[in-house]
Amino acid sequence: MRVLVVGDTEVAVQVALGLRRIGAEVTVVDADGRRAGGLGAAGPPVVVGDPLVPSVLERAGALRADVVACCAATDEENLVVSLLAKRRFGVRRVIASVNEPANQSLFDDRWGVDQMVSPASALIALISREEPGAGQPPAAR
Repeated sequence: MRVLVVGDTEVAVQVALGLRRIGAEVTVVDADGRRAGGLGAAGPPVVVGDPLVPSVLERAGALRADVVACCAATDEENLVVSLLAKRRFGVRRVIASVNEPANQSLFDDRWGVDQMVSPASALIALISREEPGAGQPPAAR
């Protein structure tokens, strides 16, 4: 599986390294190259450049990618990269991270997003879930 991980965030680094460990062919697009150092010498290749520029995504392998994972620091960047990946490069599967839960409704097929991940919403849902013994002191559970 060929995966293009886009973003200059710690999440992008962790996703790239995790995918690499399970055998995926990974390339990272980092706008300024600062996060690339966190990948280490044995890490996946890094293309330094603005991912909002189609030629940068093409240089990184967007035409051959099976999956694009959008892990940028802003929702706007994740949406534009998602749209480029799906519409311009025909990437089969686009997954985008949502940074601001209020923007979740934008992350759909109109923007080229097949699946979205919202860490904040996932945590809120897990925390708010009623668990057996909730409301009882810890010793009673």
